[in-house]
Amino acid sequence: MNLLIVDDEMIAIEGIRANTDWEKLHFDHIYTANSYAQAVDLVTKNRVDVMLCDIEMPGESGLELIRWMNENSPDTVNIILTCHEDFQFAKRAVALSCMDYILKPATPAVLMDVLGRAEERAAARSEEKRYHSYGEQYVQSLADPGEDGKDAGQPGGEENGNAVEQTKQYIAGHVSEELSVEDLAARVHFNPDYLSRVFKKETGRTVSEYIMEYRCALAGELLKNTDLSVTMIASRSGYPNYAYFTRIFKKYSGCTPREYRKKSDLCKKVKGSV
Repeated sequence: MNLLIVDDEMIAIEGIRANTDWEKLHFDHIYTANSYAQAVDLVTKNRVDVMLCDIEMPGESGLELIRWMNENSPDTVNIILTCHEDFQFAKRAVALSCMDYILKPATPAVLMDVLGRAEERAAARSEEKRYHSYGEQYVQSLADPGEDGKDAGQPGGEENGNAVEQTKQYIAGHVSEELSVEDLAARVHFNPDYLSRVFKKETGRTVSEYIMEYRCALAGELLKNTDLSVTMIASRSGYPNYAYFTRIFKKYSGCTPREYRKKSDLCKKVKGSV
């Protein structure tokens, strides 16, 4: 995880460096910049997870830099450094989606509190991106290889294909929510029975089978690649009932979630020792 400190006063940057207990945080790199241009150049070349930015700088201000960050590095958690203690300024910070703002000069306690929360938010955003990425990859892996060869002349063939794709995309975006064939059918303006038949023809799976496989495959990826608790993974995969999730996952993979994670960890260790 990387941090960028932006302030036109080098003494302010050094003060932040000196007054922060970095061993209690988890930043791999701490970049510094003295201007809008330097900051933009750094962000263009490096991933920045958290930015601590002074509001008043020569030329373009910190507010302008944060606007640029919102467009070009939207996952970065932004914090404002300022000498202004008023409600209107706080409103401007919120409008720019800043996580917080720190009054200068900042005490070590305040710096640790705000940077610690920013680090947690950045980690959560990164986890969320990975979570959705796994879902998108699985949608692709379940794509019917013969779909392009279906009879284009069949009445409603193109419309059916579009409805199935829309349904798969909705499942991917709402996998943690309750999903029913009736609700999915209503979203594509199909009769539930008709959607079920079309979906089975297009994918080789019933809607319920697809949802179960999607959720279990997603859970498997999260078990292998994250440190999330099994209970949280169950919830994110659409199974708020842990016992039910364990039963379904074992049916899908042949082992319980905890056994699956242990096997995955063992495989990683074996590969790492080769």
